[in-house]
Amino acid sequence: MSGIDTALRRLAGAPTLLVCLDFDGTIAEIVPDAAAARAHPEALQAIEALSQLPKTTVAVLSGRHLDGLRSVFPLGDPVVLVGSHGAETTAGGPQLTAADRQYLQRVEERLAALAEPPAFVEVKPYQRVLHVAALAATEPDKAAALLARALEIDAEGRPVTPGKNVVEFSALDITKGTWLGRAKRSFSATLFAGDDTTDEAALAVLDSGDVGIKVGDKPSIAGLRLRTVPELAAFLTCLARARGAR
Repeated sequence: MSGIDTALRRLAGAPTLLVCLDFDGTIAEIVPDAAAARAHPEALQAIEALSQLPKTTVAVLSGRHLDGLRSVFPLGDPVVLVGSHGAETTAGGPQLTAADRQYLQRVEERLAALAEPPAFVEVKPYQRVLHVAALAATEPDKAAALLARALEIDAEGRPVTPGKNVVEFSALDITKGTWLGRAKRSFSATLFAGDDTTDEAALAVLDSGDVGIKVGDKPSIAGLRLRTVPELAAFLTCLARARGAR
């Protein structure tokens, strides 16, 4: 029996289950225009099916801010949406201090000075992010140079996270791992799937009875790997069927 088969059996039979999924690169293909991203149709159908099952909760945990996640992901309650790497939930998020706001303003100004179109700076409630995906599609060396220059900005000891064609500066030390670490305490088993560097923090809080899946080819501590978004969509479909049939 393969590792995937074993994981499916474990998750399908768990007394209570949390299915936690990253969005971009995991259940949706990464596209140059982030606003145009959409969940894979099979993944979306499987998520909806899982969310309707008893003792099963589905959460989409994204680096996007909450309003941005809502704009590209059509499902709401009972699916839990969590934005800004765990800082934003439907229950609200932490308050920024004056020092936090001043830091974000300084970073925003410095990133804006670097961001030659089509690169741009995204303003989130707790983060500022340099995006270079559209530039990388035509001038990859120039995009890489912009990211390297962004990483030279003084983060004043605050979190800086490089990702796939992005660099993110955060005012708060909140990660996907801190959110998932708290959320998973209410469940006997957790599935987490993600594709990028920021997802490693969530994978790191999983226990021996949980399942971590890395989507794509980046190095990872995940126990399992699926190469593409459609492969993960198929896994979720199998999980929904198996758990629904128990």
